[in-house]
Amino acid sequence: MNDLHTLQKKLQFKSSHRGSKEMDILLGSFVEKYIKLFNEGELQMLETILELDDNDIYRYALDKVTIPKEIDNRVMQLLKDFTMLKK
Repeated sequence: MNDLHTLQKKLQFKSSHRGSKEMDILLGSFVEKYIKLFNEGELQMLETILELDDNDIYRYALDKVTIPKEIDNRVMQLLKDFTMLKK
C-alpha cells in the first residue's frame, strides 16, 4: 500500500467514527464521495478539518460562523456545498 492510499484509508475511518451518528453520516458520506478526487494537498486539508471539533465543523459547514482563513479552502467549500444539499 502506498502512502497516499494509507492516508485515504485513515481519513475514511476518521470521518465515519466521530462520536456522533449525525457527523459520522455527514462526514463519512462526504469523504466517500470525494476522497478519490483529492490530491495529496487536499487530503492534508481534509485531515486538518477532521481534527476539528464536530460542533465547529458543523457550524462552518452550515455557514453559521465565519470559517477561519487557515481552513477556508476548496475542501471546506465542497463540504459546505455537500452539507447544504443534504439539508
